[in-house]
Amino acid sequence: MAGPDLVWGLTAERGGFLERAWALLQGLPTETWSTEAADAYARSGLTVDPEAALRSIRALAADQRADIPAESWLALCSRVFGYGDQELARALWARLDSSVGDGRGVDKFVVQSRDWLRSWVAASNDSPDAPAAPAGTVSYAVVDYGHPGRARASANIGDHVQTIASLGHVLRHRDLTYSGEPELVDLAGRLGARVRPDRVRNGAAGNVQLMTLERDASTYQEIPPDTWMIGFGWYMHPIFGMRCGFPFHKNLRPLFVSFHCNNRDLLTPEAIDYLKQYGPIGCRDHTTVDILLSAGVPAFFSGCITTTVTTLFPDLTTPPPADALVGYVDVDLSKVPIGSPLYRQSADVVRFTPFVKNIDIAVKMLDDYRSNHRQMVTSRLHTYLPGRSIGIDIDFRPGNLADPRFVGLNPLTTEGFAAIRDGIDGLLEQVLPLAFSGASVEDVYTRWREVTAPLVAAAQARFDAPPATTPLQTTLPAQVAARRVATPADVPADAIHVVVQMRKGQRPVLRRLIDSVAAHTTAPVHVWVLHRGLDPKVAEFAHGNITTTDVDLGDLAVDMVQPDGNTADAGQVLRLVTTDLLADVDRFVVLPIASVLSEDLATLAATDLGGHLVAAATAVGVRGISGFHVIHSGARNLGSTKLPDRADRAAELRRSVHQKHAFDFDAFDTDLMVVDAAQAREQGLLATLAGWMEHYGLTYRGALHAVVGPDRAVVPERWNVLPDRSAVTDPALARLPMNP
Repeated sequence: MAGPDLVWGLTAERGGFLERAWALLQGLPTETWSTEAADAYARSGLTVDPEAALRSIRALAADQRADIPAESWLALCSRVFGYGDQELARALWARLDSSVGDGRGVDKFVVQSRDWLRSWVAASNDSPDAPAAPAGTVSYAVVDYGHPGRARASANIGDHVQTIASLGHVLRHRDLTYSGEPELVDLAGRLGARVRPDRVRNGAAGNVQLMTLERDASTYQEIPPDTWMIGFGWYMHPIFGMRCGFPFHKNLRPLFVSFHCNNRDLLTPEAIDYLKQYGPIGCRDHTTVDILLSAGVPAFFSGCITTTVTTLFPDLTTPPPADALVGYVDVDLSKVPIGSPLYRQSADVVRFTPFVKNIDIAVKMLDDYRSNHRQMVTSRLHTYLPGRSIGIDIDFRPGNLADPRFVGLNPLTTEGFAAIRDGIDGLLEQVLPLAFSGASVEDVYTRWREVTAPLVAAAQARFDAPPATTPLQTTLPAQVAARRVATPADVPADAIHVVVQMRKGQRPVLRRLIDSVAAHTTAPVHVWVLHRGLDPKVAEFAHGNITTTDVDLGDLAVDMVQPDGNTADAGQVLRLVTTDLLADVDRFVVLPIASVLSEDLATLAATDLGGHLVAAATAVGVRGISGFHVIHSGARNLGSTKLPDRADRAAELRRSVHQKHAFDFDAFDTDLMVVDAAQAREQGLLATLAGWMEHYGLTYRGALHAVVGPDRAVVPERWNVLPDRSAVTDPALARLPMNP
């Protein structure tokens, strides 16, 4: 029977609260965690206390016990491999292999994963060297999409369309000869024969040694020194959830165009330094440009490399007939006419298909689209852009117009599309021949910096432009000014002011909180209870050093309409107006109503703000801990509105915040804060936050993240403990369920 530590440890790990999970799982007997919680144990332990976790896992690998299921060995091998201990991963794989045997009676996925991992665990993971290319030959890597995790290898044939487009920039140069992997040399010959006559270039002579490169795990491959590649797409498929395979192998020399990222897991300090080293970075979308510029990486908008796939697609000799059916690629089936041809670009079989065959399939797919249909409809970016590139009349219907991946790519005029395609063609045409001629790495990157300098300057000017300003529509600031609440005369001047927000049915919860404050705090405390239309009778809670005032905000801010057409949520408004409503309170503590204190509130109230507006606790876990994730989520929400400018407004929101704050900062909890109300009023914080909420539809928390960013004091986690999420064992304040 599972004990509570096992159950709660598994629950915490699944929720992403790894410190809490490790605190519960590390004390379990080996026979329990190894059979019931191997994956959660390895993931949480390798994240929180890797030395202890590795010690335990290493001992288990050496143990000759036969009762551990193959699923456990697979989980342990995968996580350790992802962590980077290749020697231990090999030992664990050996135990997995022995447990799986001939596969009879073992889950098919486990058998496939064992076989998939075989070559990966045998490899070195420290960027091993391959022999240098022969004299007079330049090594070039063609991007493939394999991955140590079977489920993380690409199943999307659209990825291979990117590779086809990238190959066009090499194969258009007619004076190059090819060597290396025979399948690639043969592919180069077949695709080279497809180059459009107007795209052919002569004069760039040299021999190019071709090899395939695994996009997300290049450090496990043997790669020759100074191997060139075009760095496109995104690299956000972590190795068994432990780390991203970026930066690339030490021997790769990337020229970045069509690069995308929007996640802090990829942009580690090491990755940022790497991008600076090999910059400027050509970005697929303006979101990525803004992120990189905010992080100090030189960047520019290049657009998507799939716009250039036309190089390998000469004009059709026979266009599709006028009555050809419209084809649909990964579109909501409810919006597809009955009988219409349907296509899906993702399938598990892609993962198991050899690279060159996938390339051939992708080429045929695009040929079929333009030969068999008078029009295409798709939700896929890598159907829309390459389809448009090869002349298909194509309708792009993404799931969310405010998706950060599409900024600058949708909508596109004919001129805008041509500018992206011709821009990428022009950049690579000026630099790749230099690399293929055998020029030094330094000379190639010097040239790259020269030709991209105007684009970086334009990107920086766009990034630095003042944010669009929209007059505040709501009269909320004036409403608050007319309804300010004075502190009662009997409240001592040195009282700690506490703000609590109350909803219907929470009166017993409020009593529990106030009783806990009174039990641990000797200083005078005044509790402000904010609500709408309730009769909380909070005077009954006053006792000893506790005094109370309830503030009914009634219909305040009913004219604050957000982009979805709805009036701002009442609870959000209560939080927003507090600094100005309590006009003679210069500092207060915000407490969650469903919490209890076990230490003196005066300690929290005396938090040194260091000149900041607020002190708040850092968000815990592995999800939603990025400050920019909070903003990007708000921007995505604009996509569900009916605003005609929702995509532009979402892009402006992201740019405005990236302009204010360097990427990235930790998200924080706004349910418990210490607030410098006097400074907030002086800076006009109410009107500023109201503007962010009204124009962009942000929550109060989102707006505060946009304004404050990393510029806050930090409240220790023990003052904001959620028992099912935190590993803190001595909480000063604990968040509890609503039932008292």
